[in-house]
Amino acid sequence: MPMQNSVALDPTLGLGPDPEEQMTEKQAITLRELASEADEPFDGSLTRRQAERRIAHLQEYLK
Repeated sequence: MPMQNSVALDPTLGLGPDPEEQMTEKQAITLRELASEADEPFDGSLTRRQAERRIAHLQEYLK
């Protein structure tokens, strides 16, 4: 019987949210504001990871 990865199966380890979930409301607000400042379109369908990267990109762009 193959061993199972106990890290992936133990929800008590506090690994944080799944980055493939839809972005959080806070991320959406931040992204909407940054996109507006940069005159860029807002994409509300991004995942948490994609939103994190897009926010970082727009913050760097607006410096």
